[in-house]
Formats: sequence, C-alpha cells, structure tokens
Amino acid sequence: MSGEKILIVEDDTTIARFVELELAHAGYDVAKVADGKAAIVAIEDREPDLMILDLMLPEMDGLEVARSVRNSKQAFPILMLTAKAETQDVVTGFDAGADDYLRKPFEIPELLSRVRALLKRTEHERSGPSFKASGVEVDPNSRRATVGGELIDLTAKEFDLLFYLVTNAGRVISRDEILEAVWGSQHATDSNVIEVFVCHLRNKIGDRDNTIIQTIRGVGYFFARG
Repeated sequence: MSGEKILIVEDDTTIARFVELELAHAGYDVAKVADGKAAIVAIEDREPDLMILDLMLPEMDGLEVARSVRNSKQAFPILMLTAKAETQDVVTGFDAGADDYLRKPFEIPELLSRVRALLKRTEHERSGPSFKASGVEVDPNSRRATVGGELIDLTAKEFDLLFYLVTNAGRVISRDEILEAVWGSQHATDSNVIEVFVCHLRNKIGDRDNTIIQTIRGVGYFFARG
C-alpha cells in the first residue's frame, strides 16, 4: 500500500466517486472536491503528493488552479482531465503547469498507470543530481534550470522536456522516445506538441541558431553536449 495523498478536483460526482474508489483500492490516501476554489483550500490543508484536475470546473477552472499552484512554487504533479484534445488545448494545459493530461472518457488502468508514473518520476527527481550540457544545467531536486548560471522560467512540461534532452545529450533522440519519456508510453499526443515545446525551449535557452537543440529530419532531436 503506497499511501501517497491524491486530491481529485472534479465536478462530475459520478466520475469523482468512481476515481476515488479505484484510487483508494490501489492504496492511495484520497480526497475530492468539486470546484476550483475548494481545490485551493484543500491543497493548503492536505499538501497532496499529486492532483487529478478536471479542466472545466465551476468557480475557478482547471487552468486557473494549475497556474495558482505553480505560481505558489508547489511542485507536486498535476494530471489534468479534459475532453479537449487539440494540440493548442494540450499546450495550454501544459503551459498552465500540468504534468500530464488524460482525455475523457478514460479507462481506470490508464489513469492508474499515469498516476504511478508521475509519482515515480517525482520520487526520482527529488533524489537525483543536477545535469549540464551546452551551458544548460537542470536540477531535478528543485526543478530549476539555468543557462550560464542565469535562472530561466520554465513551465512544468518544459522542464520535463529540457531535463530529458540534457540527460540524453550527445545522441539522437527519436520523437517516439520523447513522447514515451516525457508524455507517457500510452500517450496519443501529436508530435506537433513536441515541436511547439522545442521552439519554446530554444527561445528560453537562447538557442537562436538551433545549434544546441538540433532537429534531425525524419527522426527527432539532438542536444549538443557543448
């Protein structure tokens, strides 16, 4: 029994109760609330290890909740539930601070798989050393990244992608590898999402001529060791 604390933020009472029972059966310590404002209060009270967050909520939507969490520098993973699956909707969710997203309707085994993966990754990051390549340093303990010693502002998913690229510097990484490692093996994310996030990272690390994050046509990307 794992005992990690999970907060469900979902206004559909049937979905919320079903997910609550399944997570409790899997050994998690589960609480649920039905709107965004109640979520903010519950986060302060429970200090969850992970939050399952619906996008469409009364009082305060999921994007606002995610932004509030990240603005307060809380680093627990957020799994966002959404009926929207267009590339821009996905990017917007990640930009707000989500670590992963799951389309409705979903199967419980997939939900549990995502939860386990996010919790495992968080545990690994808290105990890992920092890594550096081409003047970019990423610290998984603090989830901070610097370029030439200067802190750069990254969303949760931007950090995840940069961390994966830096720790795999010096080899070509396929798009499928990136999708599996950063977005999850069962993820149906369009590869266009990767391109959008790579563009964001290039801008933020000052890679104006694309020599640090190099596109390998038809394959994926190469992060230079420097």
